[in-house]
Amino acid sequence: MVLCFFVMRNNPIAGAPSSCKISEAKAVNSTASFNWEMTELLKHINVGFFSRDILAGKYISLTEGCANIYGYPLQSFTENAMLWLEVVHPDDKLLVEKQDIVLTQGNKSECEYRIIHGDGSIRWIEVKAIPVLKEGQLVRVDGIVSDISDRKKAEEQVIKARSLVDIVMRTLPGIFYLYNSEGKFKYWNSNIEEVTGYTAKEIELLHPSELFEGEERELLLEKIASVFEKGQDDMEAFLITKEKRRIPYYFTGRRVLVDGEMCLVGLGIDLTEKKMIEEVSQKNEEMLSHILNSIPQSIFWKDKNSVFLGCNAVFAKNAGLSNTASVVGKTDFDFPWSAEDSQKYQKDDREIMASKQARIHYVETLSRPGEETQWVDTTKIPLKNKNNEVYGVLGIFDDITERKQEEERQKQLTADLIQKNIELRQFSYIISHNLRAPVSKLLGLGSLLDTSEHTDSVTKELLGYINDEVHGLDIIVKDLNTILSLQDSGHKVYETLKFEEKLKRVMGFLEPQISETKAEITYNFSQAPEIRTIRSYLHSILSNLLSNAIKYRSRDRSTRIHLMTKLVDGKICLSIKDNGLGIDLDKFGHKLFGLYNRFHAESAGGKGIGLNLVKAQVDALGGRIEVESMVGVGTTFKLYFPV
Repeated sequence: MVLCFFVMRNNPIAGAPSSCKISEAKAVNSTASFNWEMTELLKHINVGFFSRDILAGKYISLTEGCANIYGYPLQSFTENAMLWLEVVHPDDKLLVEKQDIVLTQGNKSECEYRIIHGDGSIRWIEVKAIPVLKEGQLVRVDGIVSDISDRKKAEEQVIKARSLVDIVMRTLPGIFYLYNSEGKFKYWNSNIEEVTGYTAKEIELLHPSELFEGEERELLLEKIASVFEKGQDDMEAFLITKEKRRIPYYFTGRRVLVDGEMCLVGLGIDLTEKKMIEEVSQKNEEMLSHILNSIPQSIFWKDKNSVFLGCNAVFAKNAGLSNTASVVGKTDFDFPWSAEDSQKYQKDDREIMASKQARIHYVETLSRPGEETQWVDTTKIPLKNKNNEVYGVLGIFDDITERKQEEERQKQLTADLIQKNIELRQFSYIISHNLRAPVSKLLGLGSLLDTSEHTDSVTKELLGYINDEVHGLDIIVKDLNTILSLQDSGHKVYETLKFEEKLKRVMGFLEPQISETKAEITYNFSQAPEIRTIRSYLHSILSNLLSNAIKYRSRDRSTRIHLMTKLVDGKICLSIKDNGLGIDLDKFGHKLFGLYNRFHAESAGGKGIGLNLVKAQVDALGGRIEVESMVGVGTTFKLYFPV
């Protein structure tokens, strides 16, 4: 229904009596007063009236309510007759356009849609419009517009509430039920149908007790009576499905008033998983207890105040307890170890819990009055919840008294060996030094002897033997000095040396042998071109290995020697490969680096000290040496040095 308000202007009728004029004046004043009152009323209600000339594209009349609803002054509508359409929410424009078609066809229109208010907010409005047609053409639209934002919000809240209730009912973890005192189901969620296997029509005819059997059915009836009498109750029982399957459930019941009728509302929670978890938990607890009691270390756990919460059998025995349960509620001061140790243990607990950091494998003592002090290897770990809050400490300690005593014995043994080694080296130095003087004298005296003066052949031969043995003794003393000086490498200077430069220097020293044998020496140091080492050692190693490769070459083929470096597992590997006589490692491998060992004495001379020196120098540098060899094919020495 469209309401129209008109402001009437009455002119006096010519020739009318003056009394009539007075009456007319009163009527005019009354009408003006009414129109003013209605105008003021419309200013203060959220309803607007309009009449729009479609052909002229302008408003015939427009009340202040429209300005309030749209948030624009009436002048804006006068200046822009299409403002009402421009502020329609973009998502609702199609709906409004359809209503325009309805009006064009001469039909009334009622429509609810959103607009963008002058202050930028979204408002809901309801527009009821009546078309005025002339000769089948729409010429005017009269209507009323109302702000229904509050009503829409209320409707949305109701819809949301209903939707939320439905969602809650559908997503409850169990079954939901509502039945009256006679046991007639009035409401339930779909879970009941899914769990029991009954249809909705079957549930309407069921009494709740029909879902139970035996003593539990009687118990349910008692609980239902208790709910209606006391207000609430609960129980655990097996729900019996249509297929006679038994499912453990926990049921709750509460008395409520619904539509003037007293009813019972409640939930049923499936306990199947809980029962399984309880069984698994019990088995796990038994297994954990078995494992803890089988571990040879002492294990315990405490709360934030260092009060014991539990332990394993080993700890209980160590603490003098008859069983593990006896530890609960005790502190370190309740056990037989010393008060000083107990204070230290609790101090450690506080520090570990405060730092939230574990302290792993630290050694401490455990003292008992009148007993030998124990050494224990201890680990303590802060116990934290999911919020990283510390609620206690876990401790593990292992009795390492025997190990500690053995370590002390080993330390003493090592100290004794070191002292004996020092004394032995000093003895070696003394021997080598003291032998040098008499050997030198013997060599001097031997050189003074003129064997030509002795005609006795035996005497000459004996003098020759003596001279040879003295020379041999001199060589041994010199070799001994060399080895001793090698072992005492603490004063040696480490330098960064290039393999290529050092090799060329060594080849310069060996030039006569290389030229004489026409040996071909090649190298590739690209992967590890340099090394930090002792210059004299590297020179000696290269010199001895190259000299041996040339000395024990094969006479049946040209001599080829190849040197190469590469990085292997973080070490520099120097390999020296030749195609010489080779070594029978099965026969001589165990004494390859021994002193004065020679494996091809018939092929070349030598003292048998070179490989021993190489091995000693590589060891002194913290490296190792490997040998690959095949008789008649050749030999490869691989030397590994730390980077």
